[in-house]
Amino acid sequence: MKDHQRLESMYDVCAPKVYAYALRHCGRDDADDVVSETFAAAWRRIEIVPPEPLPWLLVTAGNVIRNRRRADVRRSTLASNLAYVHQADSAGVDEVVAERAHLLAALERLSELEREALLLVAWDGLDPRGAAEVARCAPRAFRARLSRARARLAAELESGLTVVAPHLPSKEALS
Repeated sequence: MKDHQRLESMYDVCAPKVYAYALRHCGRDDADDVVSETFAAAWRRIEIVPPEPLPWLLVTAGNVIRNRRRADVRRSTLASNLAYVHQADSAGVDEVVAERAHLLAALERLSELEREALLLVAWDGLDPRGAAEVARCAPRAFRARLSRARARLAAELESGLTVVAPHLPSKEALS
């Protein structure tokens, strides 16, 4: 059977079940998009979809749902950060400039590896496992590096002016 015929057959048989799965996990508003993204992934990777495709499709749908939730969290974090910037702007430009300069100076005093660990997680929005992949180290090693970087940044921020950077995610958010 040709790939496009296989996908059509797979869609005819499995799409209602994938839709029901998506409906249970993310609701009516997102279920159609999850089904579409799931079958798009199946098309891109048709050569690895097993002969019995439903379990593979449901795992893929679960991954799509988790990716969408992570994107929602990143959007929410961005909205919070933008709200903070707007709030900070009304507090006074000189305060914002001083805080930003203090934070950048503290980041600059970190080692390159520590700074990269913080930026991958806090600014690029990667989880520690994904950041470890980018940093080309084991997840356990990356978590240790991230922990040291957080501690050093906190110490650097406390050593100069006592300025808090509320727009940086908390330690819990970075875990």
